[in-house]
Amino acid sequence: MQKDLKIGMLAGAAIVLLGWILFALFSDTPQQRRLKQFETEPANPAPQTVQSIPAPVQSPVPAGTETPVPQQSTSSLDDQPQIHIVQTGETLGSIAARYYGNFSQWQKILDANQDSLQKPEQLKPGMRLKIPPK
Repeated sequence: MQKDLKIGMLAGAAIVLLGWILFALFSDTPQQRRLKQFETEPANPAPQTVQSIPAPVQSPVPAGTETPVPQQSTSSLDDQPQIHIVQTGETLGSIAARYYGNFSQWQKILDANQDSLQKPEQLKPGMRLKIPPK
């Protein structure tokens, strides 16, 4: 009888300990998990490739024909959104650090891509992200 009591007490203690460990591991809120993700970001992310769109090629104009002079755009390239192709291992924080110099600007990228990305956890290699201007 006393041996059964000891076994029961040990089993109960083990169950309580296991429950405590599981609670400690899985009780983070989604916001805490996102913060942990950024704490583990590499300080110097590997260089990434950015796909750029080439400028249109103008065909030669026959002599004697007048061509209108193209109007200069008043906006600079910094005011235009860019496209970024997500690489393996990248996070919204690392992408924000690359384009804005600050990983905490990741929300700006998430907001600009709500049509294809509702949560940071949905980020996958190969995705095309719009990077809004600074």
